[in-house]
Amino acid sequence: MVKRSDTKQLLPFIFSGKFLFLLPALALISIFVIYPLCLAVWYSFTDYYLLKPNDVSFVGLDNYLEIKDDKYAKQAFFNSTKYVIYIVPLQVALSLFLAILIAKKSRVNTFFRTAFFSPYILSIIVVSLLWKNILDPKTGIVNMLLAELGFAKQEFFSDPALALPTISFIILWQGISFQVLIIMAALQDIPSALYEAADLEGANGWQKFRYITVPSIKGQLVFVLIVVTTGTFKIIIEPLVLTNGGPQGSTSSILLYMFEQGTRYRQIGYSSAITVVFALILILIAFIQRKLVKEE
Repeated sequence: MVKRSDTKQLLPFIFSGKFLFLLPALALISIFVIYPLCLAVWYSFTDYYLLKPNDVSFVGLDNYLEIKDDKYAKQAFFNSTKYVIYIVPLQVALSLFLAILIAKKSRVNTFFRTAFFSPYILSIIVVSLLWKNILDPKTGIVNMLLAELGFAKQEFFSDPALALPTISFIILWQGISFQVLIIMAALQDIPSALYEAADLEGANGWQKFRYITVPSIKGQLVFVLIVVTTGTFKIIIEPLVLTNGGPQGSTSSILLYMFEQGTRYRQIGYSSAITVVFALILILIAFIQRKLVKEE
């Protein structure tokens, strides 16, 4: 709801002509975000088949009802949830731990900061292919080490029980550096006087972490939590490159399933319905983020 005070500020801004500077950005957003989103919503209510673009009929909620009965779509939603459960808590906790560990300026920490951040600048496809070679059952270094130690070789990408956790690990490994950077920036804004006062009061390390560090960076932690959660829901490249959603659909994600429906099976209407459901999930997450940040 627009408040009256907001309206009072908005009208002078419009009549001053300054809003004209926003038009290029608004035009780009309209072309590349709003228009495709509106188009996806419309297609989701049709039976649009890519090979018959001139034969499109309105089918109401049929595509959404089909999602409800589609076991592969349910599996993809369930897999995406598993990715979130595996990655988000670990990534946030490890980011906080590593950020505290290397926050102090020193030559050693400078090396570790560079080492931690290096994976983030690599392409997702490069990272995926790199780990595919490292974990290869025949020529990968990990399986060679396991064999040397007397353990059985593992089919990291072919075993349904191992494939999803392995991909989760690779995503966590690449993405953690950016979260560490955000938390480190927040840690450096905490006044040292707070820790000095805590030392005078005889507080131990845990008490300083619980009562000073965490409350001081709570906003950034919430931001990291939401960014990692929404980013994990949008996973597509890693399972596509490493396993193509297999084995037996055990690594397929919501976006990958939507992509397959649209490109492989040309079912644009059904794919659009999945897109709309996915967008609603992300909007719900954004709403929770807004609530948490507002409370903060």
